[in-house]
Amino acid sequence: MTLVEVLLAVVILGIALGGLVEAASRALAVVRQARNYEMARRMLGRVDAENPLRLLDEIRAGQESGGFTGGPAGWSWTRALEDLGADDEQKEGLFLMTTRVFWGTGERKSMEEAVQYLYVPENSDGVRTLKPKVL
Repeated sequence: MTLVEVLLAVVILGIALGGLVEAASRALAVVRQARNYEMARRMLGRVDAENPLRLLDEIRAGQESGGFTGGPAGWSWTRALEDLGADDEQKEGLFLMTTRVFWGTGERKSMEEAVQYLYVPENSDGVRTLKPKVL
């Protein structure tokens, strides 16, 4: 009878430890995911800092992409500008800017996205730019 009680206790202990290990594993996965999203928010800021639109000679619809120099391995970004004024005269000079940061490998790639509206009126030369005009 004592051997049966000991075996039963070992089985119950094994099931309980398995559940604890599973819970700890999921908690660590949530922490890792939260850390990645926090890093992605910082990387979205880096895209704007390292590739500023205000230095472009002309703002036009299109897409650009790149990586992060000195940043985490496997991280990349894309930025798309959509001209909302192309079809609607009332929205002339209004762009929809979508910036995405990607991380991970293969099918388990994750993404964080920031969407902003950008108004770029034409300057006196008829060019849409954020670059200050030097006299």
